[in-house]
Amino acid sequence: MEPAAREAPATADDVEVTITVCPAGPLLLRGPALLLDGDGRPIDPGRRTVALCRCGRSARAPFCDGTHKRRTRRPSADEEERG
Repeated sequence: MEPAAREAPATADDVEVTITVCPAGPLLLRGPALLLDGDGRPIDPGRRTVALCRCGRSARAPFCDGTHKRRTRRPSADEEERG
């Protein structure tokens, strides 16, 4: 079953923010979200779609740098099934 079609946003304030979980990878954040560091200061992502690290090993934290692709542990059966 396909999701119901939605109308396009009426104004820039109505633009949707989406977060997509990539199996064994980053979170893809799309839209005009405000990113803050641990002290509440804004982080400029430099673009409207960013990949946020979930593995904790990125040299560019909080952004993904692909380090998760070089992981040394074997994925769990659940991770294998998801891709």
